[in-house]
Amino acid sequence: MPVGMLLIQWFWARHRYWGAGVMAGLSGSTVLFALVDVVQPHLDKLLADALATEVATVVALVVFTGCSRVRRT
Repeated sequence: MPVGMLLIQWFWARHRYWGAGVMAGLSGSTVLFALVDVVQPHLDKLLADALATEVATVVALVVFTGCSRVRRT
């Protein structure tokens, strides 16, 4: 939750590209929930949550960057 709140605060204070923000939020949330379900049976809960959060954050930032670059052109 703290990572998500930091990303939302960063988005709200600096960028406000609504299309890119929505796409990043949806893709990051989807990756987070899907990866937790896949990884949790193989790892302990804390490690699975941390791994899923890190991967989802990277995916959300990549999607946001890609969508905001397309918007500017």
